[in-house]
Amino acid sequence: MVMSIGLNLFSVFKELNEDYFGTLEKVAEMGYKNVELISSNFSTGERYTKTFSVPVIKKKLDELGLHAFAAHEGVAPGKALIDCDWDKVIDENAELGCSAIVMPMAFINSSEDTLQTAKDLNSIGEKCKAAGLDFYYHNHAHEFKRVGDQSLFDLLVENTDPDYVKFELDLVWVTRGGYDPIALLETLGARCDMIHQKDLGLHVDPVNIFSAIRGQEDIDTMQIYKQVVKPTDFVNLGTGIVDFDTTYQKINEMGIVKYAIVENEGSVGNKLTSIASDLDVMEKYVQGYINADK
Repeated sequence: MVMSIGLNLFSVFKELNEDYFGTLEKVAEMGYKNVELISSNFSTGERYTKTFSVPVIKKKLDELGLHAFAAHEGVAPGKALIDCDWDKVIDENAELGCSAIVMPMAFINSSEDTLQTAKDLNSIGEKCKAAGLDFYYHNHAHEFKRVGDQSLFDLLVENTDPDYVKFELDLVWVTRGGYDPIALLETLGARCDMIHQKDLGLHVDPVNIFSAIRGQEDIDTMQIYKQVVKPTDFVNLGTGIVDFDTTYQKINEMGIVKYAIVENEGSVGNKLTSIASDLDVMEKYVQGYINADK
């Protein structure tokens, strides 16, 4: 399988908030061909499909030569995953050309809510499959909290139907959860054919975040990130602690990943300049990738 490079548009959410189509134009100009959509303007909370309409967005993507291969679609904290008009979400993204919908986060903290989340993911995934779309769960670090001999992530994998639910591994968040991302990729096999790639600054201790909250394991999920994770933790690809040579040698050898997706969460410098640099780095490591326009 030839792996393609993608960009998760959360990387430039502030720019999209201010100028949606202008930002897409800049993303295309720097050489990205594949984008993973985000659903809403983070300033207003309004869906982009409500602001511009699905046909207008689709026309612009086509004009720019951008392939929207997937979309992140979630629910607000405190709401159940099924508290969403999933039929509408599926229809809109199918019309935009997406072949996958990704749940970007579930606020799980215990075995009980993890099992309920797995049930909900199965339900959403079944709807997606009926419409011809794949459905994925995207991890952060909190899913790797251990309960007994297992992590919450283990429970999600075991209690979701492989026919309905796949996984989009964020490799750096796996590391921050205390796990080896390559080993996890090997374990998931065909259930994980999309990955997110970011980088951690050299100043960041890569040890799993749960060591920093020892004795507070029952705190609210978002508090974990507020206490431990800093916006300055994330840096441009190739400037931090990730060993791209070793990581991508193994990923290329596996041959199961179809999209390696840039997600730049850094807070320093110009984000458009950053994601352009990130694309240059990824082109060095994704085997067989050819960008004819560069």
